[in-house]
Amino acid sequence: MFRYPTPDDAHGAGFAMVTDRFALLLGPGAGEALAAAVWEAMTARDAAFEDVLSVIAAVGIGSLPDFALVELVDAGSSAVSVAVRGGATIDLHGPQRSSYAGTGVGTWVEGSAQHVAGLSLGLGAAPGPSVLPIGRGVVRTDALEWGAAAPAAVASPAVEVATVTSPAIEAPEDAAPLETVAVDRRTLTPSFGPRRSSQPVAAPAASPAPVPAPVPTPPQPEMDDSTVLGSRRGAAPVAEAPASRRYVLRLEPGGEYPLDHPIVLGRAPRAAQHPGARIIAVPSPRKEVSGTHVEVRLEDDVLVVRDLGSTNGTIVRDASGDVGLLRSGATSRVSPGAVLDLGDGVLASFESPS
Repeated sequence: MFRYPTPDDAHGAGFAMVTDRFALLLGPGAGEALAAAVWEAMTARDAAFEDVLSVIAAVGIGSLPDFALVELVDAGSSAVSVAVRGGATIDLHGPQRSSYAGTGVGTWVEGSAQHVAGLSLGLGAAPGPSVLPIGRGVVRTDALEWGAAAPAAVASPAVEVATVTSPAIEAPEDAAPLETVAVDRRTLTPSFGPRRSSQPVAAPAASPAPVPAPVPTPPQPEMDDSTVLGSRRGAAPVAEAPASRRYVLRLEPGGEYPLDHPIVLGRAPRAAQHPGARIIAVPSPRKEVSGTHVEVRLEDDVLVVRDLGSTNGTIVRDASGDVGLLRSGATSRVSPGAVLDLGDGVLASFESPS
C-alpha cells in the first residue's frame, strides 16, 4: 500500500494517483481537468504505459506539466517502467538504488528496472513524513512512497539515470543502448489482467486498382481566344492532379514540401540510410527531436507517419482532434489537417498547398 504526507496547502499540492498497475504524481499546474482525464486513462481495463503518456502529452510538448509515472510491468520480477519530467523525481530502492530526475529536458526521461523493493515519487521540495495510506484513488499531495524505505546510508552515490536517458543527450545511432536494465513491456505480462498491445500499427491500405491507359483523342481544331475549355463536344476531360500535388507537408519553422517522395525528418538525418527519401533537418536546440525522428509518405489521400526509433516519439493530432503518441517504430495513418508535434516547437502539418 502506498503512503503520502499531508500537504500544508492541499489546493496548491499536486495530484497523486494510485491504481493496481500505476502510480503517478502530477504537478499542480496540470489542473483538475487534465488530472481527471489521466485518471480515466489509468483506470481503463486495458490501460497501457503509452496511453497514460499520450493523455499527458495531449496538452502539447510546450505545456507539459511536471509528473512522475511508475508502471508495474511484471509482479514476479518486481519490474517497473518509469517516466519523469520537470522538477519531479523517482527513487527506486532494491539491490541497487536508482534515481530519475526530469530537470533540464523539455519532454520526459524514461527508464526501467527490476527487483524493486520500494519507490519514492516527489514533486520539488522535500516532503514531510509519509504516514497516510492510499490503496487506490486520487489525493492532493506532493509525494508518494511504497515498499521498503531508502537505506540510511548508501555505499555509493545514487545513480543519476537522467544523465544517460535524458532526451537532451542522445547516443550515436550505432552505439549500444545505455539503459542499465532492459525491460521490454511488449513481452512481459503483468498479473493484473489483460492489456492490449501498446504499439498499434495500422494495417496497410489495399493497393489501388490499376488505372486503364487513357484512350487517345482525335486531333482537335486549333483554339482561338474565344474558345472555352471543355465546352466543345467530345473534348477530353481535364485529368485530376495526382495526390502528391494536392497535398504538402508544411513545417513550422520551415516551408512547404511536396509529398512526391517519402520525407524523413530529424535533427540530423542521414541521406545514405534513407535512399529515395527527401531528407529535412529541423532545428532542435534542446535535442528533443532525435537525429532521425520520423518518416512521412503519401498513399492516395492519406499520410502514413512512421516513427524511426525516436527518443520521445511524436504527438499526432488528427484533423478530428484526436491525439496520440507515436513511438517505438509504430505507424499511423492520418487525414489532411493532421499536425505532428516533434518537440522543440517543430510542427509538421498535412495540408493542401498554399
